[in-house]
Amino acid sequence: MPLSLDTPIQRPLAALALAAVLLNCGGCLMQPNISAKVVTVDGQTVEVPLNTVAVPVTDDVVTINTLQFSPWVVPDKPRQITLSSIIKFKEGAVPTHIVIEDVTDDPIEEIINEPSPKIVKDGLIGIISRPYLPDDDHVKWVLTLDNNVRVYRYTVTLKDGSTHVLYRGVFIPAQMKNLMRFQLGIPPG
Repeated sequence: MPLSLDTPIQRPLAALALAAVLLNCGGCLMQPNISAKVVTVDGQTVEVPLNTVAVPVTDDVVTINTLQFSPWVVPDKPRQITLSSIIKFKEGAVPTHIVIEDVTDDPIEEIINEPSPKIVKDGLIGIISRPYLPDDDHVKWVLTLDNNVRVYRYTVTLKDGSTHVLYRGVFIPAQMKNLMRFQLGIPPG
């Protein structure tokens, strides 16, 4: 006798099979992974994700965990913008110098030059740039109204004499730039 979904034993099995398929595919809503390949001023090709959270960039010794821009607000002074980054070092790796440069456009702009970085805890360093006025060449891209991609080159020298160069690309959508301009007190464009 052929089995069908009308058979009492088949209904629960079919329901379980359907539940298993739905649970398995519950997380398989596929989002395309979109990125842009950008060629930096120094000739490097960097893939920058445009629709996902940025993943850490690493060479297994130095790892760039985060890179973000923040308003710098001090009472009675013009609002400015800073760049900050968290960098993780493999156990035993001791940094002696860190330079972060914007290599998106010519001329290359040095953002941070830290000649004596100190590991704080668990191989991590938090580093922050000096504040920049919005029309400063280092951050004037915030004044434009379009989407933007920036690429930053990290040059890290370690105590053992080795130099590690990593590139971190950042997609900055127009909406984020609008929020940054608002935080900086710049009227909408």
